[in-house]
Amino acid sequence: MQFSTKAMFAFFAATGAATLLQPTVAHAVPILSIRCAIDAIDIPTAKLRLEWARACGAKLNVITPVNPILPAQAYLTGTFSTNGAIPLMEYIENDDFWGKNSFSGDSGAGINQIFTQNQWRVGPYIAGTVAGGFQRWTEADSFALTRPNYPTFGNNLDINVAAQLFPNPNYSLLDCRLFTNQTATTVANTSVTGFFVNGYCTASCYTPDQNISFSDGDATILDALTALRDDVKTLTSTSTLENISLKTDHVATYTRELHDSTHVIFDIRTAAGGQLKVTDKHPVLVDSGRIMEARSLKAGQSLIKADGTRDQIVSVDKTTHFGKVYNLKPEATNRVNNILIAQGFLVGSSRYQNEDVDFMNRIILGRAVPAHVIPR
Repeated sequence: MQFSTKAMFAFFAATGAATLLQPTVAHAVPILSIRCAIDAIDIPTAKLRLEWARACGAKLNVITPVNPILPAQAYLTGTFSTNGAIPLMEYIENDDFWGKNSFSGDSGAGINQIFTQNQWRVGPYIAGTVAGGFQRWTEADSFALTRPNYPTFGNNLDINVAAQLFPNPNYSLLDCRLFTNQTATTVANTSVTGFFVNGYCTASCYTPDQNISFSDGDATILDALTALRDDVKTLTSTSTLENISLKTDHVATYTRELHDSTHVIFDIRTAAGGQLKVTDKHPVLVDSGRIMEARSLKAGQSLIKADGTRDQIVSVDKTTHFGKVYNLKPEATNRVNNILIAQGFLVGSSRYQNEDVDFMNRIILGRAVPAHVIPR
């Protein structure tokens, strides 16, 4: 969507949800952020976990697509796929209101729906068949989320008291056990407590050497995280493309990966000598008033500096970075306040990427309300 130079930043559209949220405590960080930091996995592994959860949920809880445990577990949705107009079949994983022993985490939504919504935006489904005869939905690459979201598990529906559980890191579809440690040497005894999806995690974006603006000047994202800086500069809610003003906000979360891994990085260089290095789908503001993914930027477009001046892109090079990547999210939820300054340029915070996963987590965490206080 194009915006004129008089458009308000508040109308910017999000670039999508991200995967692999791995925050470290900074300011009023919920326990889910800490759990995601412990349960940090890269993008390919997040997709493996989603596939594992879908397969295990179908195999153990639905059993077969033609003879489910409950009559309502396998049903026709009344809609059709885009590939051959195949009638779409959906599966309800179990009938427990709290999602006990569910690999997907929501007993009210279908396995295929949860599998797709964590990897793609809303779009037409493509139907296929996998082991056991179950129908599996996917979507076109053009609908892919910025980064997939993946479930993190515990042995209690209340994340505040749950012991964290982990799948086997080899993600064999033949091993649906959960473990008390990430190396899968100790099997969790869930025969009494059961297991629950305690939330979904999503991703980080900056290489460690990238500078972010704080109240007293710039600091690398890694140094800021190490010091738990709580004074990030953001745009004010009244900023426009012609009248940019800044304020200092608290940091809600820092995000980082627990383990080193290889990331696709886009190295963006400008006519004035600027350089911005971010992951491929990091949200960046360009002179037209659009928020664009870094991978979509091209020479000839211009980035916007903190003072409102434009700096033309002269090159965009795709490279790789082995190590950790980082991001942060201001305390303010207003979209305009979530425009930060990285390397002197206006970019989106992790909130731009994580909005979809935050919505899912509000639903999942809401299930921890005690049953006796729910109106009947």
